[in-house]
Amino acid sequence: MTVMESRSNQSPTDDELDQHQLRERIFHEASAQFEKKFAFHSLPPKTPLPPLDTLYQCPPYDVPKLQDQKRRLNEVKNRLNDFEISDWHHHTRRRSSLLPILNELRYRIRAEFVTQAFAKLYECVSAYGLIDTELKDLYSIHLCEAPGAFVTGLNHYIRLHCAPRTRWSWFACTLNPYYEGNCPGNMIPDDRFILHTLDSWCFGSDGTGDIMVRENRNAIIRRRQRFPAVHLVTADGSIDCLNVPEEQEERVAKLHLAETVLALGLLSVGQHFVLKMFTLFEHSSVSLLFLLYHCFDELHVFKPCTSKPGNSEVYIVAKYYRQPDGIEQYLEQIYSNLTNEVNAIFDPATVPDTFLEQLHDCAARFVDWQTEVIESNIRFYRTSDVFEDQRLSIFKQTILELFFERYYITPIRHSERIVSGVKVSEGPNINQKESRGTFNERVQLAAAVDANVSERLRSLRERLDHLTLTRQQFQPEATLNDTPRKGGSEIGYAVAHELAFAIGKPIERVKSSKFALITCVRLLNDVIDLWRTVAKSDCEEEEIPSNPITVTGNVISISISCYAKVTNVAQHEKELFRTIVRTLFELMQRNCITYPLDLPLRASDSSTDGPLELVLENWLPLTQVSVGLLYVLKQYVFEQVEQLSPTRMIFRGLRKSGVTNLVTIHDAVLKAYAKAASAPGATKSVLAIVPIKALLSGGFPYAVLNYNSALCLIYCARLLDELNTSTLHL
Repeated sequence: MTVMESRSNQSPTDDELDQHQLRERIFHEASAQFEKKFAFHSLPPKTPLPPLDTLYQCPPYDVPKLQDQKRRLNEVKNRLNDFEISDWHHHTRRRSSLLPILNELRYRIRAEFVTQAFAKLYECVSAYGLIDTELKDLYSIHLCEAPGAFVTGLNHYIRLHCAPRTRWSWFACTLNPYYEGNCPGNMIPDDRFILHTLDSWCFGSDGTGDIMVRENRNAIIRRRQRFPAVHLVTADGSIDCLNVPEEQEERVAKLHLAETVLALGLLSVGQHFVLKMFTLFEHSSVSLLFLLYHCFDELHVFKPCTSKPGNSEVYIVAKYYRQPDGIEQYLEQIYSNLTNEVNAIFDPATVPDTFLEQLHDCAARFVDWQTEVIESNIRFYRTSDVFEDQRLSIFKQTILELFFERYYITPIRHSERIVSGVKVSEGPNINQKESRGTFNERVQLAAAVDANVSERLRSLRERLDHLTLTRQQFQPEATLNDTPRKGGSEIGYAVAHELAFAIGKPIERVKSSKFALITCVRLLNDVIDLWRTVAKSDCEEEEIPSNPITVTGNVISISISCYAKVTNVAQHEKELFRTIVRTLFELMQRNCITYPLDLPLRASDSSTDGPLELVLENWLPLTQVSVGLLYVLKQYVFEQVEQLSPTRMIFRGLRKSGVTNLVTIHDAVLKAYAKAASAPGATKSVLAIVPIKALLSGGFPYAVLNYNSALCLIYCARLLDELNTSTLHL
């Protein structure tokens, strides 16, 4: 017998057995990640809804067994309160198997606009067979959808699994990332996909995209009527609850209810609904799931393997819509009571114990899975364990292989993408969410809002210093002149052709902007809040002019102190527009320029000392209206716009048809404001004067963003200096 034969007949070594057993165990652990599911028992067909007159008749209530699960989960979560959040997120990302899957989708599959949502939607559709692959025409609607990866994920699935000639139509709604009155904590500002598919997005009648506003809900329902059927509705809405994690379920309850009521009003009989939820402990979740339990043949709760395993996110997959008798009246009554916090939807006497037992089993199962992950992450936080690193490496590779085996994801043709010729995922996502510090530190920071003036002043000054040192510039070489060159800009009708007005809810306060870093806008709002608080007690002692806009010669100036008093941005913008146009006409008259103008203005043509110039000082153009005005002034009235200093910009070189174009702009804008004022329903105003695509092309938006972000910080510094002076006299 040779040595080789002798070795081949030997039993496996202990090390080999250990490795084999390790891989077997890891395989079972990885497989279990795809089975985080719960299915409710189906109700018999034709089971009636509880009587309509029993809705909203009882006060909120607790289900003791569910509250026990809530306490159990919070006990584990509370152990994270002193962990630095960015460090903790880095640790959990390193341990998560999500990144290898996303990288595979991005770089080998080269799927369109891959985010975590892309993978989660693909999992939901695949795991539960939500698409009839034999349909020739397919229709879907996507609620609270920003940034849009559910749409690209669904498209990828359809192109791989449906017949080649399947025609798919979709539209989506979300909080409008371009509406400056939307709070960034409730909104996804990433518009890289939205910008290229704007015609497929519905932001409602008031332009906000808020589905909790009735006229927006009605607008979405009207748009649905273009579809002969709706086969799938998805709802992926949430609200930033980072600083109040224990209140997440209550904070998002109204939104989830609004999504569900709207979805049930859109969906065709026999079709499917996917809803993102979180924990399922409160009466609001009991009622919502009980409603879905009555409305669908199948009700499932699913935690995709690509959902972060340590968070509470789950997806409700409701299959085969029954459209029970009387559902229309139900939906109307529930929608009318979205903000009702005095009563629960269902009388607990109408919710059977058998349903509550199922819900408790479901909640307990998901709490077990979540706490197991959190405890494991805590155990290996800031530790070095060679064996665990090896196990983790094998686990990630195993779950990666299982993911692609189970769900059969391969590349699709570039021509089958939704957006052709543009890699939307490669565009900059400027206003990404960021968090620093531990939970307890963030609680203390939030408490500073209620602190005394000196403490709030100190906290705001620290934030200003931090932003001043860390603020990022984007394309620093970009200038305000970097607007796209268009043929025919010297012809009067060209500007009329480009003007496109959007009308909607007036902006009372700028809370977000595509033209400034949200961190800078948020700080400015916090500074203004404190300034107003101090000004209330100090206003009798110091007279401040109420009009923030003043004109001296060719200089239009915004008073920073008075800007802090502006409580209606829409009205302020309208007044600023009128002031700019009036000042320009006065300057033209002074320069002996007549209308229409046949030749460009030269110094020798005028009795004045030089060519016409317009200076704007402390102008903070944060909205589409303001930036649109800056855009058309540069594009159609003046040859050049230049930033003279951090607080001043100057328009130079009147165009050949500058006067003609200015008159056209003036008349069209005032006509739009008049139309907004006479619009039926809630008060409306002008939200945009040119298409958003025009404002977000070329280097121009980056120049505006850099200018505005810096000027926001200058505003903050000036107001804080005033506050400091005021507090010294208190």
